[in-house]
Formats: sequence, C-alpha cells, structure tokens
Amino acid sequence: MQPLTWCRERTLVAGSPLAATLPFAAAAHRDRILVLRCLAAELAAAASAPEIAPARLAWWRDALADEASPHPLLQALEQTGARQDLDMAEMISLVDAVAAAADTPRFERFDALWTHCCSMGGLVHRLEAKLVEREDGQLAAVEIQGAAHYLLRVVRDLVLDARANRWLVPLDFQADYQLSRQDLLSESVGPAFCGLVRAMLAEAVGRGQRALHTLNAAQRRRQVHLAASWALDLRLARQIDRKPERLLRERVLPSHWGNVWYAWRAARAALRA
Repeated sequence: MQPLTWCRERTLVAGSPLAATLPFAAAAHRDRILVLRCLAAELAAAASAPEIAPARLAWWRDALADEASPHPLLQALEQTGARQDLDMAEMISLVDAVAAAADTPRFERFDALWTHCCSMGGLVHRLEAKLVEREDGQLAAVEIQGAAHYLLRVVRDLVLDARANRWLVPLDFQADYQLSRQDLLSESVGPAFCGLVRAMLAEAVGRGQRALHTLNAAQRRRQVHLAASWALDLRLARQIDRKPERLLRERVLPSHWGNVWYAWRAARAALRA
C-alpha cells in the first residue's frame, strides 16, 4: 500500500471533520496537511492506553528522528516534503505533550488548562500553518485557534473522560460551579453542569474568535484550511451550547454533509477576502 493511501484510510474516515475540510485546502498543501493530521491522530491513539502509552510514544520519538523508517506515515512525511518543512524540535515537543496528557494531568486554574491546550492543538495548528507559509507573521493567532479547537474537544468529551477516570476541568471552574468528577458520574448534576459546559465553551470560542480577527485578508486566504476547520469548531460549539445535557447521553458528532457545507462557506469567504 502506498504511504499516502495508508494515511487517507487511517484519517479520512466517515464523519471525520478532516474529511469535510481537506478538499478545500490548496491542492499543493493537501497531502502535507493530511500527513501532519494523520501523525497527530496516531500520537493520540498511541496515548489512548495509559499502561503502554510511554513505550508507544518513545517509539514515535525515535522513529521521527529516523529518516529511513519503514513506517508508511513516516515515508509519507518524506514523499510529500513535509519533513523538510517541519521543525523536528516542535514535532518532539508534540510527542512530549501527548505523553504528558496520557498521565491524566490535573489543573488548579484555567490558565494551566489553556497552556496544555496550546501544547496540543495549538502546536498542531502552528505546524500546519508553517507547512503552508513558513514565514507567516500570525503564527500566534493560529496557535490560539488550535488551542481553542482542542479545548472544544475537551468539553465535548467531558463525560466520556470522567467515566474513564480522566478529569481535565480546572479546580477554579469546579469551585465556581460546585461540580466534581464524582458529581458528574452520579448524573444528578442539574443546571451546574450546563453552566460549566457553557463557560468553557465561551472561553474557547471567545479566544478563537479574537485570534481570528487579528488575521488580515492575505493570511486568511493562505490558511484557508484552518479557516474551514474553525467553522466546524464553531458549529460543534453551537450544537453543544444548545443542549449541554446531551453530553451526558452521547458524544456530539455533527453530520458530515453539514460539516462540508460549513467548510465550503468558510473557505469561500476566506478566498474572497
């Protein structure tokens, strides 16, 4: 199997947001973005089993430094030229951040959670932006949007993570809403849960939108794929905000064709800017 075909089959699965947004990326960057996002997904999968995550992530740390690795994902990095344009130190930092996340961290204040989000989603978005434009002057804004993207996923998976003994809600938010992990597991949470969810959504959306407004028209055109991705993030946030209690029953997954429409509209707006 060809390396890029392997990446497509692993990443562009039914319902994946990337399957909705990637067609709107510039053709010259599409495969490189695919490989980067596939790498991020593989690292996350490697950390999904805490008992073996250290060994798996140590393997990835070594494999990324080996330009002759036979792994199809790493071969795709070479074939697309992404390896030459990615900062290896930042790639290793991403592996380290995933390893830290696998240790089920606890946060006293929201700022600590936000720093964690920057080290995960923020760094992935930063790497993607540099694949498209190495000298882009607005990497900080892109990183904030990536952190907001990751925080929205933290909120969406709040209940599932709590049931898996993973609780990322900072202590200051728990105190404000008088809600702990044990309260959530009892499912007798009442309006406090909805308030907590909406407060965390507001932080993610507010910070991401403020970062978006710092990008000029040329930067939005260059980073059209990230613009489409942010449109899907906003759609997810709206669906959760409408009925936060849904998270107690299901994992909110917006429809694929709805995602395609939102991605197309955002990409068109960015290209017309």
